[in-house]
Amino acid sequence: MPEKGTKPRKRLTREESRAQTRAALIAVGRSHFLRYGLGGAVAEKIAEDAGYSRGALYSNFDGKEDLFVAVIHAEQAHHLNVFRALLKEEPSSKKRLKKMRDAIADLMTDHDWIVLRAEFEVGALRSEHIRKSFVEVHRQQLRDGNELVRDLLRSPEVTSRLKPDDFITVIINLAHGLAVTQRILGPELSQKSTRSLIQSLFDRLLSSE
Repeated sequence: MPEKGTKPRKRLTREESRAQTRAALIAVGRSHFLRYGLGGAVAEKIAEDAGYSRGALYSNFDGKEDLFVAVIHAEQAHHLNVFRALLKEEPSSKKRLKKMRDAIADLMTDHDWIVLRAEFEVGALRSEHIRKSFVEVHRQQLRDGNELVRDLLRSPEVTSRLKPDDFITVIINLAHGLAVTQRILGPELSQKSTRSLIQSLFDRLLSSE
């Protein structure tokens, strides 16, 4: 019986409970994939660390690969929300461009994203299921990126050397490749230098007068 003056805890609906379970599995799965990789992570251990049974994981996801793809989708949604917020909160076109450039450089040199993206690429080369998911994510990146770049280009002060789709393809893939190389080389190519190179690439392709 709840104490006097306290409200009883609201009972979750079936949909809310399922969403909560999925969110917990995705969060724990993310940490396991970062630590052990897609190949080394164990579905049963992920479920256990999230506080659920093996059956709970398999009732929400088709398996470990499906959970990994869900982690990637969650990352992508978070990144998109960050970029949209940056554009919405800044009225100056030049400052919006700079904030977008810096946010892309920060994302592409973020250790967690570098590892997850690299695991996604390797997984796509080995698994047809993940390859199809990679293609879907790539297409969604183009749609989302197209929207963001077109928003920037609404200002007559902003010009692009490439079409929005081509700009997104170049900036994502070249920046990621550079960031992966930096993580492998370490001191030979500093994170600061890598970030600066990504910013320079952005400025060459998308600029303001």
